[in-house]
Amino acid sequence: MVRAGPLACLALSVLVLAEAVDKYEEGRFAHINVDEVLGNQRILGSFIKCFLDEGPCTADSRDMKKLLPEVIDSKCERCTDNQKKMMAKAVKHVKDNRPEDWERLTNKYDPDHTKTEDIDKFISDALAM
Repeated sequence: MVRAGPLACLALSVLVLAEAVDKYEEGRFAHINVDEVLGNQRILGSFIKCFLDEGPCTADSRDMKKLLPEVIDSKCERCTDNQKKMMAKAVKHVKDNRPEDWERLTNKYDPDHTKTEDIDKFISDALAM
């Protein structure tokens, strides 16, 4: 059973982060099945609403939301390879399938759109691992 909380969806992210000094802790969000979240519009929508401050957050989505700015700024530098793949999959899904939500997330977390190329490169590199 998937616990509601991208995104990240970004997030989601988001689905893959934890607070550690060098790398994010591998198992922190391991219980979240990214494919199930991305395949369930209700759950995905709740992640997005949390990240946009438009709805309630679960404990997991709240933790992810706190880490989003760092993840975006660092291109998920502290993420493990598995976390990078999960993050890239989630971001690509939202970009491709929910472009209006992606635009709103981008406007919130990258209002000057200075990270667009970095995000696209991150997705490409992470999915190629």
